[in-house]
Amino acid sequence: MNKKHDHERGVALIAVLCLIFTAGLLVGALVMIAQIHTVNIGAATAIARSKYIAEGSLNRIQYLIEADRELFESVNNTETNYGEYDHDRFLPDSVDREINYYGTIVKYRIVNGASGLQMAQNRYRQSLNMLRSTLTGADTVNDKITILANRIADYVDSDDNTGTDGMEKGDYEELEMNNLPRNAQFQFREELRWIPEINDILPVDKNGRFSLVRLPSISENIRPDLYTASWAQLRIYGGLDEKQAAEVMNALTIWRREKTPLGDLIDPLLLGTVLNRFSIAPSNYYSIIIEHAIDGDRPTSRLVATFRTAGAAGPNDGIIRYLEWLCF
Repeated sequence: MNKKHDHERGVALIAVLCLIFTAGLLVGALVMIAQIHTVNIGAATAIARSKYIAEGSLNRIQYLIEADRELFESVNNTETNYGEYDHDRFLPDSVDREINYYGTIVKYRIVNGASGLQMAQNRYRQSLNMLRSTLTGADTVNDKITILANRIADYVDSDDNTGTDGMEKGDYEELEMNNLPRNAQFQFREELRWIPEINDILPVDKNGRFSLVRLPSISENIRPDLYTASWAQLRIYGGLDEKQAAEVMNALTIWRREKTPLGDLIDPLLLGTVLNRFSIAPSNYYSIIIEHAIDGDRPTSRLVATFRTAGAAGPNDGIIRYLEWLCF
């Protein structure tokens, strides 16, 4: 009898231990799920809060830009040496900046809103021909530019006749891109990206924005902006070789971080060549890029807004019309 009772007690002990182990696993899983939800909720809260901070910072930066333009009325077509000022300037030169917005340090950049190539209306052939004029021995890229120009022509013309290397309705349907082409002028910049092979010539930037192309509503006739130039622009539009492009890109990186003038970083002959094809002069359009709008390294939303300057008093009707507003 004692052996039977001992056996029963052993079985009961094993069952209890199994229950305890199972309960421990369940508790551990619940704790893990709670921690995951806490992290997710914290991240979502930080992102939501950063959106409000970014919008508030944007409004303040806009005013500072307008005040800077009124204080320094003449347009500066030469490099700005920040060492000559005992206060900050608010220029569209892509310098890394910070602003204290009610205790939160917001990181942002100001860039020329009229940067990029003009591809709207009938300017796309001129812009693509400018790219073509800088090519030397790059037959593959040259052919792609020709094909792209023909496909844009088919996209914006009013007929369904397919040109050489072009694309019309049937060609887009084969790619499962129905209801294209528009057969009219582009209504927004990113519409260009529906045309195959466009990214081989005009790729998106690191944020996924199509910043190499100017917004359609901006028609100012200025050269592409140097401060926002990418490797592709320097190589294709600037006509620089790999070594020259690397030198300019390195100088731009140092400029954005340390505000060291490009003239101190780039060979004078190379800088002269670059300034013949790119512009460093401000336009009437500005883009503000909010990079980080929350404390520390917490998750943040980013905001890009493009607008036309109207003076420190604001537009006459009191309404700011943004040409671009992208929260991501």
